[in-house]
Amino acid sequence: MDLIATQESVRVRHEGTRVLVLRQGRALLDLPWQAALDLAKALQAQGKRAEEIDRAQAIIADQAILTRLGFRFGLTSHPGLLREAGKEAAWNRRLRRYIPPSKARGIASQQIVGAPTLIHHPPKEAPR
Repeated sequence: MDLIATQESVRVRHEGTRVLVLRQGRALLDLPWQAALDLAKALQAQGKRAEEIDRAQAIIADQAILTRLGFRFGLTSHPGLLREAGKEAAWNRRLRRYIPPSKARGIASQQIVGAPTLIHHPPKEAPR
């Protein structure tokens, strides 16, 4: 598998139980397979967070529509994006025009909207 950086080629391969990341024939990383899998998970998670920021406007617009229609699930868990989507759902003129309160399941344009946060606490121990 080849990964292309801006102008340089990066290769990822394995030798036995080790995973190597090579650039211009030189080893950048030499990891055991467990560490390579952990690194891959971390890279994917951070990549998803960066994608969320890159597509923030689309996520806000889509979340505002879902919130305006009364759906109780979110497209993101980012508190800033949820706050902006709530503002859009309540105050966006186009959403108020095309999704009137009769279709919005009772969400008025001046009502504060959003989804509740669930907090899980460990169960209490029974007294003896």
